[in-house]
Amino acid sequence: MKSSSRGTVQPYWIGVCGPVEGGNRYLTRTATEAGLRRVLEGYALAGVSLLQRDERGFVNDNWIVGTAQGRFFLKHRHPDLCSLDIIQAQHDLINHLCQVGFPAPVLVRNAGGATLSVVEGECYEIQRYIEGMPCDPARPEHLAEAAVALGRYHTLVREFVPVALACQGDLFHPSLARANLVRLRQAWEIPKEPELVHTTERLEGALDDLAARFDGHSSLPRVVIHGDYYAENLLFYGDRIVGIVDYDKACWQPRVLELATSLIYFASPRPARLTRVIYPGVLDWGLLSHFLHYYGHMVFPEEREIQALPDYIACIWLQISLRCLLAKYPHRPAWAREALEEVLVLGDWASANASELRDLAQSSVRSSYV
Repeated sequence: MKSSSRGTVQPYWIGVCGPVEGGNRYLTRTATEAGLRRVLEGYALAGVSLLQRDERGFVNDNWIVGTAQGRFFLKHRHPDLCSLDIIQAQHDLINHLCQVGFPAPVLVRNAGGATLSVVEGECYEIQRYIEGMPCDPARPEHLAEAAVALGRYHTLVREFVPVALACQGDLFHPSLARANLVRLRQAWEIPKEPELVHTTERLEGALDDLAARFDGHSSLPRVVIHGDYYAENLLFYGDRIVGIVDYDKACWQPRVLELATSLIYFASPRPARLTRVIYPGVLDWGLLSHFLHYYGHMVFPEEREIQALPDYIACIWLQISLRCLLAKYPHRPAWAREALEEVLVLGDWASANASELRDLAQSSVRSSYV
């Protein structure tokens, strides 16, 4: 599905369901070549001559398959991503997108006509391989194309509501961020360190303020978000998107959540300015405006979404930064205070610049219609 001749773009990104890091960080088992060939026997693929593992997967065990009919992408799903109802709903989403001309991967059906193969309790799927290079956020043309494509995706899925993808709770909420902070306080034994107590109290205050504002964000427009919209999943030929892949995290969420995660990724500074948290720093106003302007070519966010945007950005930053610190450092590092101060930098920026961010969002999307 993804080209073997990729560039060296390093993602600063947190997908909505977990951190993206190099390599198959979450992979717990790898299929054998013999086992994969048994899976391939269930498909009408002639002359399999190449079976090469794709080392860039983050969760699943992915393989590139060479055949007389061209190349294909074989996905051996992680056990945590093997809910049959959810996979079928995600496949329905991919098929819907292909039917309306969106550059989603084409799923290959097995001999039984299904797009999912379950062999010895393991889940597999095959897609047509898409040649392309990942998005380069430093290229204005790529940034504009990525924003337009996200808006187009949100437009195309507006009426697509599979039940299996609509039963998941909120992925981001101040209460979830607070739970991460509670666990971090315990694991890092912060009550024993007076200088850290004050910092965590400031974080608690920021989360309290955020929670009060979130009470007004309960009726935002929802769609099936892509869920993992970042450079490696956007494939380009020149300045044109030829593939948008990896729908394993697609789920029913507020549309503004995906706009917020995309802005965090595409408008972040490169190289990083923060060193202890997963995010590289606060957002760049010029990149924010550029992305929002082109997103507005396809979608004009509702006023309530624009009002909620700074709060979602803050919540994502706080919730994931705290979770990743705990996951990576189960014991308090020597630079714990520096890390927590960087988390505060992100949250404070979103709060202090909320009005400016809302004004920028309004003017940027409106400029799309001038």
